[in-house]
Amino acid sequence: MAERKKKKGNGILFGLAMIGLSIGALWKNEHRYDYYKAARDTEPVESVDRLARDTLFSHSGAMDQGLTLEGVYVTTFQGYLEVDRVAEVYAWDRDEDDDGVRWSKKWMSYLQNNERNRGLEKKFKSGTIAPPAYRVADLRVEADEIQFVDPARPIPPSGLTLTRLGTEQGLVLQEDHFYLAKGHPEQLGDERVSYRGIPVPETATYFGKWSGGAGVAHQAEVEKGFIAGVIQDKGILHHLVAGSRETALASIGKHLARLKMIVRIVGLAVCTLGGGILFASLTRLLVFLPFFGPFLNRVTGWLGMIFGFSLGLLTLAIAFVTSQPWILGGIAAVVAVAGTFLGRNAARKRRRIQRNVASTLGHVPSPEELKELEFIQLWLLASGNGAINPDEQAHLDRLIRRNAWTPGKVSELTQRAERERAATSDREKLEALVRYSLADGRIDRKELKNLQSAAAWIGVDRKDLRALMTRVQSV
Repeated sequence: MAERKKKKGNGILFGLAMIGLSIGALWKNEHRYDYYKAARDTEPVESVDRLARDTLFSHSGAMDQGLTLEGVYVTTFQGYLEVDRVAEVYAWDRDEDDDGVRWSKKWMSYLQNNERNRGLEKKFKSGTIAPPAYRVADLRVEADEIQFVDPARPIPPSGLTLTRLGTEQGLVLQEDHFYLAKGHPEQLGDERVSYRGIPVPETATYFGKWSGGAGVAHQAEVEKGFIAGVIQDKGILHHLVAGSRETALASIGKHLARLKMIVRIVGLAVCTLGGGILFASLTRLLVFLPFFGPFLNRVTGWLGMIFGFSLGLLTLAIAFVTSQPWILGGIAAVVAVAGTFLGRNAARKRRRIQRNVASTLGHVPSPEELKELEFIQLWLLASGNGAINPDEQAHLDRLIRRNAWTPGKVSELTQRAERERAATSDREKLEALVRYSLADGRIDRKELKNLQSAAAWIGVDRKDLRALMTRVQSV
């Protein structure tokens, strides 16, 4: 039982963590730094000789096709802006969930610490190889924090030469990678190293900041935290992109759109799974109920997934709307126009009702008098069938307390009401109550509740009451 409770608690925490992470990622993704807009707004320059410090600029020119990078296990790479080294080990992967432990052998970028991998080691390390700087025509571009949007391509190992270290470590050429066989059963512990690189383009465009005689990273937004790292939101404009300025901008726009779409899809998927895990964990004990237990447990999991997807979709929709100034501006304009129209319409109706009330009374009533008239009509409707019942008296008492009337004041109002008892029908009394309630230009929740109760006392339903209120405002 203790073990089941522990697993249930872990499932709840894991589901909540997945939902929280996905919602944070979806929100942050829609508000991420727009490096496409920043690049588009840079000043295009033919020459950087007269640029002022900290100017955001773009510059296009030819690049050196013979750019050479020094490797660790491979001597050199020629013709690449950047090279990624991927080192993997073939080992056991342990995965545990509520259904138990699952083992599988796979190529992994790290050696998982578990009992089946004891005695195995990983020699080779992954990494990125880049020069200290690049040149676009005569412009020097610092490599520190450089951003690329062009895709990396696999580098065939057949054209590469191993360094002394790579040879001594036992690497040998094998298909599309270098391989180290260790002789363990089922290839466990074997390692492989492969490379991917971004080719040097003939012409490239740089987008960034001019400082110290070079193009350097412009940290437009300080993006820190786990979520910013997960969705690759760095807040930096320091991009080197293949092609002319127009071609490069198109590539940047596609890269940003693709990145945002990937995060949206993955975020919704994680939120959906998180909801399923959370609901299933909360109702895990239902599985022990006879007959219906397994079915209910399965249904709650699906309901949880629907909840997670709906929550993620709502987050995405709100985040998208709030990240678009033109949408917010449009909504604000619509709200302003609608508010102005409704305000003027309400003012016309209020003036019309006030004129009718003044015409009936022979003078313009004060706010205090309107409250007294409301009480009188409400008292008349409550006492129409004889004695006032407890529910009706409760409504009257609330109105008395709301206006802080003394017993003497209440007695005076009751006497005034007695004198008007037979003057009008119940329907006319209700119409007068509606008119007095609306005469001050607004009707709050308590006043509406009084109107609904008074209407019910004389057999008028809410639909007829709404029609009466509409008629009073239009007369």
